[in-house]
Amino acid sequence: MEKLEYKRSRTSNKNRNVLNENLKNSKNKKNVVNKKHKKKKILFIFIILFITLLVIGGYLLFTLPTFNLEAFQIEGTDRYSNDEIIEKLGLKKGENIFIQLLKRDQNNINSLSYIQSVNINIVWPNKLDIKITERVSVYFAFDKEKNKFYKIDKEGYILEEGNITEKTNNELLVYGFIFDDEVILGSRIKEVDISKINIFNNIKEEFDKNSINGSITKVNFENSLTTITLNDKLNVIFPNDTDIEYKMSFFKSILSKIGEDSVGVIDMTKTDPVFSSF
Repeated sequence: MEKLEYKRSRTSNKNRNVLNENLKNSKNKKNVVNKKHKKKKILFIFIILFITLLVIGGYLLFTLPTFNLEAFQIEGTDRYSNDEIIEKLGLKKGENIFIQLLKRDQNNINSLSYIQSVNINIVWPNKLDIKITERVSVYFAFDKEKNKFYKIDKEGYILEEGNITEKTNNELLVYGFIFDDEVILGSRIKEVDISKINIFNNIKEEFDKNSINGSITKVNFENSLTTITLNDKLNVIFPNDTDIEYKMSFFKSILSKIGEDSVGVIDMTKTDPVFSSF
């Protein structure tokens, strides 16, 4: 009987311990859940406060007279006046600086053909620092259909119509580009003409590598070939292939024999190219 009572007592204690453990685990779970709820609540409050501050800050930025444009500084342009730049950017003194920047139409500034890029920085609270990067004319291209010349930068953008008397020593005279009936300043030349420039760049690279005496003063892309002119005297015809390195080395050896001031033609498309005088 005593054994039975003892056994019952042990079982009862065991059940009580299990019950206490369950209650403890239940409380821990509730505490964990409560902590998660508190964290979510704090996070929610923080988000609301953050959004509220953003709204208030945005409202103040767009409405306070402190942020009305007062002055601007323009650097990097020799071709356009400050008034032209400001007009194209659509900037007006006395109006909110941020609204004006947001409403700015990039197409307006792109209408100035010599403008490559515009970088605008705010000098707090109401001034603008405007840095202009201008395109530089590299090619002086002839349009034989309209008997006109156009200044073109290294990326192929048409900058302006020119007169042959205005050509500088830094501009390469180019023949063989195909222009549209209506040439739009600031637009880019055709892709087929871009590929011609790439071919010439390869030729020029090898020309420089070989340290050839003389200056390339003209390039002609007509008849599906690339003809460079040295010192306005010697025409050298290159094939439009990938064997430019060998052709240029061969040309250098011919040039060393005839002299850089020779007047005539060397046709490097032939198997055995030779110099022919005019």
